[in-house]
Amino acid sequence: MDTETFMQPTAPHHVSKWTAVLLLVFVNILWGLSFPITKTINLQVDGHFDIIAEDSSSALRLSAAAWLILLRFTSAFLIFAIVFSKILRRAGIAEWWAGIQIGVFFYIGLILQIIALATIPASRSGFLTSLVAVFTPLLTAILLRVRPRLPVMIGVFVALLGVAVLTGLVVGSESGFSLAADAWQAWTPGDTLTTLGAVFFAGQIMLVDYHGKRLDAAALTPGMFVSTAVFALFTFVVASPFVTETSPTGWLALSLRPQFWLLILALSVFSSVVAFNLMNTYQHYVSASQAGIIYTLEPVFASMAAMILPGLLSAAIGVDYANELLVMPMFIGGGLIVVANLISLWPAPMRRDEITHELVEIVDVPIVSHTESLKDTEIEQDGSS
Repeated sequence: MDTETFMQPTAPHHVSKWTAVLLLVFVNILWGLSFPITKTINLQVDGHFDIIAEDSSSALRLSAAAWLILLRFTSAFLIFAIVFSKILRRAGIAEWWAGIQIGVFFYIGLILQIIALATIPASRSGFLTSLVAVFTPLLTAILLRVRPRLPVMIGVFVALLGVAVLTGLVVGSESGFSLAADAWQAWTPGDTLTTLGAVFFAGQIMLVDYHGKRLDAAALTPGMFVSTAVFALFTFVVASPFVTETSPTGWLALSLRPQFWLLILALSVFSSVVAFNLMNTYQHYVSASQAGIIYTLEPVFASMAAMILPGLLSAAIGVDYANELLVMPMFIGGGLIVVANLISLWPAPMRRDEITHELVEIVDVPIVSHTESLKDTEIEQDGSS
């Protein structure tokens, strides 16, 4: 089986739900690696312009995030076009338009996340991003008028508790969990931006779920990459004139450094081309709510990467970035997130699809009002008379 066949199966029944779940877990591993890598790039920016992140201007942080995204996803699209040329040729107008919609939500979430990563640890960013597990079923219920299954809702609660423990908002003791005394003092603007970004990532997941079930799923990726790069270019052009720390030529000088491009290409290949193509191809085999819970594994892998990669990257790239340490909140919170994943993936009731006549899971229950229910009953009775 060649690479493109693996990325886009020829028939949906060739891929089981659990195969899709395992591939989405692998996606989380690749995303987890991106957190310390992106943090290292932010440190490169600070070192190149001889600034401290907390003292830098908002315009610089916005320009740096946009420049990183522009280079990353321009490279990702070029690599995708070469390696997956068959998939690129399959993308029609519908797939490009759907990819652009996905790219809008993804870009906003990503730029907020990268700006925040300049001032908060990689592990904390990953944990807050995993709040997407809470926002996805809530947005699904509100916008699509569906009621997520009970295991999914329990999984959301457990995941939320895990994130709260990981970020220090909740502390554990012999008597149970309680709100930390300094919880709100410890909450930073970077935490707020990352949490807001998780809302947009939830919207991205819902769009991938919607379009992936109706279109050529893998062919959504080119439109997503191109739109993300275009939005980043627009942001950079608008924000860079307001940067007081450097002139536009400073960004070009930064981009000529081999160490800078080494990290950009790592993000482009592994965390972009491979990860998002797998996500767009296989996410629609699970519900949007289940996908949101699966993606809570991202901070677990981000924390593991943050305990190993910084020391290696510091030696190779020449930045001052120490490995993060495994602490009890990380251990307890990460364990709760794993449990949340297992609960949310509890087998759902089965029904026979009217079109394919295959057994499929009932993943969401439509919310129907009493009046609508009576109308449906009257229609059924009229049809049978």
